[in-house]
Amino acid sequence: MEQQALGAPTLPLAADGGLVEQVNRAFKSYHSILALSRSPLANSPLVSPALVRDAVSPTADERGHALRLVLRWAVGMLAPEPPLHPLGSARPLDDPSWRDPRWWRYNILRHRYIEPLHPDEFIAGGRYTETLVALTGIPSPDSFFEERNRAVREATVWMRQQLVSGSADPALRQLALEEILLPLRRQPTLRALLDLAATFEGVFPRVLLLDMAEREHIPAAETVLAGLLAQRLLRSDEDAQELWLSPALQAYLAGRQSEHERHGRHLWAAQYYAERDEVLAAARHWQLAGRWEEAAAQLLVAADDLIGEFAVQELYEVVQRFQARHISTAQWLEVQILSADLAVRLGRRTDALSACRRALRVAEDPIDQAAIYRRMAKLYEQTNQRHALNYYQQAAERLPPGHEQLAALYKDRAWLHILRGEWQAADSDLQAAQAAVQPDDHALRAAIYDALASLCRQQQRLPEAIIHARLALAIREQHGDPPQIADSHNNLGLLYSALGDTANALSAFEEALAMYRQLDNPERAATALINIGMAHHLAGRRRDAIGAYEHCLEICKVTGLSLLAVRTYYNLAEAHAELEEFTPAARYMAEGRVIARDAGFDDEVRDLDELAGRFAALAQQAEPRFVPAERSDLGADDAAALALARRLGRITPRLLMSEAHVSKATATRRLSDLARRGLLESVGKGRATAYIPSAVVHATAVGPASFTALPNLDPDLASVLEALHFHAPILVESLSGEAIAVAPFSGDGILRLLLRCRRIPELHAFFAVERRLSELLARRVDLLPAEIAAANYDPADLIWISFS
Repeated sequence: MEQQALGAPTLPLAADGGLVEQVNRAFKSYHSILALSRSPLANSPLVSPALVRDAVSPTADERGHALRLVLRWAVGMLAPEPPLHPLGSARPLDDPSWRDPRWWRYNILRHRYIEPLHPDEFIAGGRYTETLVALTGIPSPDSFFEERNRAVREATVWMRQQLVSGSADPALRQLALEEILLPLRRQPTLRALLDLAATFEGVFPRVLLLDMAEREHIPAAETVLAGLLAQRLLRSDEDAQELWLSPALQAYLAGRQSEHERHGRHLWAAQYYAERDEVLAAARHWQLAGRWEEAAAQLLVAADDLIGEFAVQELYEVVQRFQARHISTAQWLEVQILSADLAVRLGRRTDALSACRRALRVAEDPIDQAAIYRRMAKLYEQTNQRHALNYYQQAAERLPPGHEQLAALYKDRAWLHILRGEWQAADSDLQAAQAAVQPDDHALRAAIYDALASLCRQQQRLPEAIIHARLALAIREQHGDPPQIADSHNNLGLLYSALGDTANALSAFEEALAMYRQLDNPERAATALINIGMAHHLAGRRRDAIGAYEHCLEICKVTGLSLLAVRTYYNLAEAHAELEEFTPAARYMAEGRVIARDAGFDDEVRDLDELAGRFAALAQQAEPRFVPAERSDLGADDAAALALARRLGRITPRLLMSEAHVSKATATRRLSDLARRGLLESVGKGRATAYIPSAVVHATAVGPASFTALPNLDPDLASVLEALHFHAPILVESLSGEAIAVAPFSGDGILRLLLRCRRIPELHAFFAVERRLSELLARRVDLLPAEIAAANYDPADLIWISFS
């Protein structure tokens, strides 16, 4: 496969000198995988699309082969039009494109490096140069070398554009797949077993693959499997009981099988997983086998258990694959209601509303319609309360008197009235809920008492609120509901605290904390801890409060509870300020402000600013220039996505989907959120959008910059130094920078900066720093490695900024 350029790349004509040199050396080493594998280019994101065996842990040889494919692709991009005799085919000497000047650069790189001329083809007394000069009609050897250098530079520009945009990822992946599968044409049993493995996405059991091989009469399957493992076409765990096929290979192979073959194999896999009660895996294979109704039936029965096992994301992704034409109307209704409930759990309000509306279109029973309207009402409670009240009314009108759904509906609507401060309406709904609740629905009875307690608290009827909260606790303790019992203790603590009864408040909070720890619920434990801290704080015991806040903050950092972390930072800053300990107070305030700003918690930012205004000494503390390198508000999923991006150098939503086993919407949301926080940078547009690790790294390890003060500095140079003094420590941390120098100004308007690093930086990070500096300094910046560029300048003319 050979891809041709449709036009010159829209990049500067002069490619980066260091990159050109690396590409030049790579062309010279084209036929040595050992040499290519040791090129810096082989360890850059440039080769990632071609690492189709295993992009996470490729071998050095696989990186070398991938770099060879990238070079081959880049040469193909130099062809002005599709060649009559493409790479890999014999090219006759009478091909007219030999002597066409438009083809010279392509001809030189193809026949000097990719497919070098054979000595038997050399002209008399000549070698490569003389022969290619004669074949192409280039005027002289000097012109030949000039054209050859231009060819290398143009190929480098194409490679740099690919490095940034990833637009050629599909072409490179296709080249790599065709290359590694070509030898299997002579090994049909290996290809047959590999085709069977393409039945599975992700990790799958070895025994299942061998059972399928026996069913399809593949001989010596164990030996064949060993061959695939030896070639790294399949990967296995240490015990070789679990196998894995790369997503790129899986998609390529599965897409080339007949529908009949695929359905039969997925049916076999579905039956295997169903026999072992692995519902999600079975359902996915039922779907792929075209047995959608079986898949829906199994998922609907097992949904509650899967949610209890924290498989919400996986279940949601499988449910999203259904379409109305796949299943009966009754199943479609249930699937959409389940999809809405799952979307709510995942925080996807818009998706939940869409699922409700799809369900409403096919719901004919008024009872079903009422259930859907109630869900829609809850989804609108925070964004449009009038809509929410209207949907609650729509639901109530469809339920007959005495229906079991009425009590829950009245309770939910009462909470909305409480939120709106409509006390009489809330009380009326709660009385109706108590009258309608079924005697054996203990959970709902307790929830109604919770709502009554909240209503009384809002009206400052605290003794009544405590009575209702105790009744809710008693019901839950009687019928054994540990998570709700813990919540009841926490609610009671808040009521006692509001009443000024610190002793009973602390007792209730401690009880809740102990239960949350037993339940292994760190998020709720953190809530109990901040409540304990606040109880101590209000009682004037600030040291005890600080201890509880610090324990809460530790949990927030591990679990990624951003909002609770910001509020804890506020409380810590306030407690220390009240103790006149302004240094730790300023630190907590600044760290809380950073998280609040990044997460868009505007109210919390204002609260922190107001806190600074309350204490004159605190307001005088300068906001730190650098912020923590490790983000306490980064959840485990986001941290994993960021780590993958940093390891691969460039990541796309599709790659994250396959690596993290998440939906496209989830992958896109995670990457765009990391970009919004400044941890990733978005490159490309539309379907070509990709993300690279940001050059901006928040750091505390970098101390203040210091630079040589020279007399009579040019004002423009002085402003550059001042800007670098502020920005450079942040930007060069990702490159392990030790120092940066400003080269003498030239007449071309380009600001040249020489960067000295402790280790050789990755190319994508180096280019990202250059782009970021250009943005921050509002001028074109040419960032150069100091080890190479310093020799071009008089040391006395260089002004260095060093970092300690």
